[in-house]
Amino acid sequence: MSGNLIDRRRFLTFLGWFASLGTITGISWASVRFMIPNILYEPPRAFKIGRPRDYPEGVNFLPEKRIFVVRNGDAYKVASAVCTHMGCTPRWVGEKKVWECPCHGSIFDERGGVVKGPAPDPLPWYEAKIATDGRLFVDERRIVPYTQNLTVKA
Repeated sequence: MSGNLIDRRRFLTFLGWFASLGTITGISWASVRFMIPNILYEPPRAFKIGRPRDYPEGVNFLPEKRIFVVRNGDAYKVASAVCTHMGCTPRWVGEKKVWECPCHGSIFDERGGVVKGPAPDPLPWYEAKIATDGRLFVDERRIVPYTQNLTVKA
């Protein structure tokens, strides 16, 4: 009879440890899974905007996409409208030919380079192409040098 008590104790001990470890594992997995979103609500990084003729000469701000479309004759460029310091939206000051960030005073020249900090990096320029429907296609995943233009003949 004492043999059965030892076997029963071992079984209950094993069952207790198994239940405890299973509970800890389940709670840990649920905690980690809770931190991972099911759906990402991020805007696409490649998108179409208007036709080239929709943008007048100079710097055009598109607030819904947070980009600047810069037109110089038949040449088009697209720059980020997100300050590299804290993510504020700089504004174009045409008289000075600079972008000024109203949040912390960063200033970027017309090429997007930092003139005055605290911004650590220049404004990035994005690749622009003409889509099959004639609209401008901007790909924010592809950073291009300032010297790269999209030329559109009217």
